[in-house]
Amino acid sequence: MKRILIILFASILGLASCKKDPKQPETLDTPATITFDGNLNTVSGTYSSYASATPSTKGTGTVSIVITYSGDVKTLSFTTPTGTVINNLGTATVSGGSYTFTKLVKDLRGAADAPLPTSGTSGAVVLTVTATLGNGQTVKRFFTINITG
Repeated sequence: MKRILIILFASILGLASCKKDPKQPETLDTPATITFDGNLNTVSGTYSSYASATPSTKGTGTVSIVITYSGDVKTLSFTTPTGTVINNLGTATVSGGSYTFTKLVKDLRGAADAPLPTSGTSGAVVLTVTATLGNGQTVKRFFTINITG
C-alpha cells in the first residue's frame, strides 16, 4: 500500500512539473474590408446633379465610386434606401480586388422618392454596399452621396 502511494505521489509530482503550453489568443479573421475611393476613412462624397458646369438636364451628373476590397468577395450589391423605398441598383460579379460603381444621379432615387434637389440646394442618399463572400457571409458598408443642385 505504501509503494502504491509513493508511486501515485511521484506520478502526480511528475505531471505537476510539466510545463503547460501558453494559451493562444483567439483571433477572428476579418472576412472582407470594403474601401471607397482608396481611403478606408471615406464615408461620403459630393456629386453634382448636372453633367456639366452649365446646367442642362437635372440628374445627368454621374456618381462614380471606386470600391476596393480585401477578402474573398464574390458579388457586390448596391441599394439606396430613400424614404420608404429601397432602390435596388444592381449586383455585380467581381474579381481582382476592385469595382467601379457608376450611376447617373437620377438613377439613385426611386419613383416614390422626393425629387432631386433644385439648383442651389442639396440632398443626400445613402448607398449601401453589400459584399457577398465566397462562404456565403455578407459584409455591408455605407456611403453617403451628397447631391448638389
